[in-house]
Amino acid sequence: MLKLLIPLLIFFASVCSAEAIYQFDNEVDEARFKAFINEMRCPTCQSQNIAGSDSMSAQDLRRDIYEQIQDGRSDKEITDSMVARYGDYILYRPPLTPATLALWLMPAVLLVIAVIVMILMIRRRRAEQLEQPLDSGEQAELSRLLNTPSSAPERQEKPDE
Repeated sequence: MLKLLIPLLIFFASVCSAEAIYQFDNEVDEARFKAFINEMRCPTCQSQNIAGSDSMSAQDLRRDIYEQIQDGRSDKEITDSMVARYGDYILYRPPLTPATLALWLMPAVLLVIAVIVMILMIRRRRAEQLEQPLDSGEQAELSRLLNTPSSAPERQEKPDE
């Protein structure tokens, strides 16, 4: 009985989780479909593309994209129809417009600010290290080194000609 139950469970699990399989006439249309469903964000899930979402809205979007591809629409027409319906939010890479300018420029601005802050912190730390007075042990060692004659021959400087 157990030997029969396991294959039945596997069969029913695969049937229940099966997604609609879309048939394409050529590989180009199939590649376009996959590109669209990977590049568009699910309006319900918000952090997933419509390829990886199981929500009803993602299923509707996949079906809508499939039908538009079958109708012979261009990539721009499909994208424009989705943006008209859901806004720029549906695109993982929204276009550069005045409304999205901050979104595109913010990473570069934050990087420049971080580099400037790091440079200022390093300079301040070096300045603090140079300004610290020597403690008594370091002062004694310095005095000892300055008062002992060195055994190395002194260099003679050449006069400027």
